[in-house]
Amino acid sequence: MNASHKDQYRLEVQKWLAENIDLIEEKEPFTTLHWMPSRERENQHHLDCQLRQKKLYDAGYAGVTVPAEYGGRGGEPWMQGVFREEAAGYQVHTGFFNSIIAMTLPALLKHGTEEQKKTHIPSLISGGISWCQLFSEPGAGSDLAGLATRAELDGEEFIIHGQKVWNSAAMYADMGILLVRTNPDAHKHEGITFLLFDMKQSGVEVRPLIQAHGAGHFAEVFLDGAKCHISNVLGEIDKGWGPARAVMSNESAMIGGASGDNPQQLIELAHELGNVDEPVIRQKLAVVYTRNKLLKLMSEKISTAARKGKTPPIHPSIVKLYVANNRRLEGDLAQSLLGAAGVAVTANASKWAMELLHARYPISIGGGTDEVHRNNLGEQALGLPRDIRIDRGIPWKDIPKG
Repeated sequence: MNASHKDQYRLEVQKWLAENIDLIEEKEPFTTLHWMPSRERENQHHLDCQLRQKKLYDAGYAGVTVPAEYGGRGGEPWMQGVFREEAAGYQVHTGFFNSIIAMTLPALLKHGTEEQKKTHIPSLISGGISWCQLFSEPGAGSDLAGLATRAELDGEEFIIHGQKVWNSAAMYADMGILLVRTNPDAHKHEGITFLLFDMKQSGVEVRPLIQAHGAGHFAEVFLDGAKCHISNVLGEIDKGWGPARAVMSNESAMIGGASGDNPQQLIELAHELGNVDEPVIRQKLAVVYTRNKLLKLMSEKISTAARKGKTPPIHPSIVKLYVANNRRLEGDLAQSLLGAAGVAVTANASKWAMELLHARYPISIGGGTDEVHRNNLGEQALGLPRDIRIDRGIPWKDIPKG
């Protein structure tokens, strides 16, 4: 790649964005993203994101590095960086479509058969098919390998019974990436199978979970006799933990890169309330502003390494923990600035502050809890002894439950 080629591509991107994508308007401050007062608003948000994903795909800006035989552009990693730079300020975000693609695509590319790649990747990156993640269970969250949803082989189909929870956008999903227990006699990590699962069939019930800020984009999913053909196994039967780890690693990296404009909005709020000159408030504002800048620098280093095919210089768990702590600090500061108004729907700033306060929970849980990531750092980065596990080396069915 020479400089002129890169410049030409940048000009192409600039021209397309200017002609096809709206600029992010100078919006009223303290606009919420997940404050959903009605199902109608949630439905419209999902549809808008799906149409935007299709528009990006048709122009060759979704799946930029995906091989052409799987529906992508077949481009180089640097092209993603150029598009990201030029798209700043444009309305290109596609909500959960962006998230599920970031989690699922690498696993499909690495572990999928040729038929699976050709069947599923084009509709995944175009937004034509909505996907969701079906991993966590009421009794298997932090210890995901303890999952109990069972799948029994009947001829060439698995018959599935169980429950999943915290499944983002499951009510809109046509397909799901599903982890099931296929061999209870094996060790818990070795009896799991990864399925590409049809959500639009009998035996699947999706129930939205309404959260404290009104949104219902999380759901719980009940599986009662649902079916999945063995051709939809990703990887091998009983060997699904490898593809699952790939998904979880990419989920953590995606969440860890989620830096936003919260510090700037907190500064604006302090100005509006007239306490920006108070020493303690200024100190807290400086902390969240500095931490956000550091988070962006870490995310850029990891992204640069990934585009060059190199090992990230920063352990992903560091970034994931850093952004989770940022959300806690930001939410606490917003509430301390507003006082009683921070928990009453009296203005946009109040709604924004409540959403920010609530954000600590999904960020701290999604992609592995904070405790899991601290263990990862201790064992993988610092070389500390592994946790003592009473379930090590014994069949899953013999592990005490409940």
